[in-house]
Amino acid sequence: MELQTQLKQYKPLNQTQMNEFIELLISKNLEDSVKIELLETFSEKETTQEELTYISNSLIHSMYREQPYYPNAMCVCGTGGDKSNSFNISTTVSFVIASASVPVIKHGNKSVTSSSGSTDLLNAMAIKSSTVEDTPKQLDDNGLVFLNATETYPIMKNIQPIRKGISNPTIFNITGPIINPFKLDYQVMGVYETSKLEKIAQTLADLGRKKAIVVYGANGMDEATLSGDNIIYEVTANEEIKQYTLNATDVGLDYAPNEALVGGTPQDNLEITKHILNGTDHSAKRDVVILNAGIALYVAEKAETIEAGVKAAQALIESGKALAQYNKMGGKTYDYIG
Repeated sequence: MELQTQLKQYKPLNQTQMNEFIELLISKNLEDSVKIELLETFSEKETTQEELTYISNSLIHSMYREQPYYPNAMCVCGTGGDKSNSFNISTTVSFVIASASVPVIKHGNKSVTSSSGSTDLLNAMAIKSSTVEDTPKQLDDNGLVFLNATETYPIMKNIQPIRKGISNPTIFNITGPIINPFKLDYQVMGVYETSKLEKIAQTLADLGRKKAIVVYGANGMDEATLSGDNIIYEVTANEEIKQYTLNATDVGLDYAPNEALVGGTPQDNLEITKHILNGTDHSAKRDVVILNAGIALYVAEKAETIEAGVKAAQALIESGKALAQYNKMGGKTYDYIG
């Protein structure tokens, strides 16, 4: 197989070869063992920035000749693969930022590398995911939509068993958050590996984001954390990508180790999200949600600075608006206590 030979020689693929690579992974005529070897080999080689754009385009256009668009829509998500076993930070953040009238299209999946992915948590919440076709109406009504990656990209149902046959994160940990079915204006994407930051930032720019932040959480998480300097790459349309660090203490939040953010089962994580949104949790878990929501509000141009975004996120929780947004979603409902 010529493509396999090229991969083993660590040569980069062009767009045509990338299309072939995806077709092989979803082929019904190829044994899973061969697919696993292909994906492992690709994951071992250094992925170029161009390849990341190519594979993202290949996956998107395998389903959507032209991506649907909803004005000012945003997604917040991480790559996974950081093995931190944190609670579902970005899903909790989604309720906060949607309560600030940011249209959120949260694209998620069942967990591959942790005990509870966003879809697992939504099932515990009894919140249903939407279809791509129903998304505009759901956003008009509720301002927040959850899309299941294996439903928006049925080809992922073929790829997911291959991913589960590999113990380490693969390229699909990276592309999953990038290939939202909708052409987004705004995005915050967490990444567990520093070497990928600039490549992902440029790929989001290539895909036409108006503004985006790619963040490496201090001490190896795929969310901004409270444990040190978070590395940030900021994308703004028609401008050079900016790189800087952000420490939670710079925006009025307290230091906490990453271990303070550990979650558990989907039911455990539901309880964590509930207590943050209903005002009874004032721990590091609440602070990390406020930090990431603050970053998102800044990206969505609802705040002039990240610090202002952090203050706005805190106010959205303390006013009960974030919980009200959660209660609008049709699942289990709760009263604001704090």
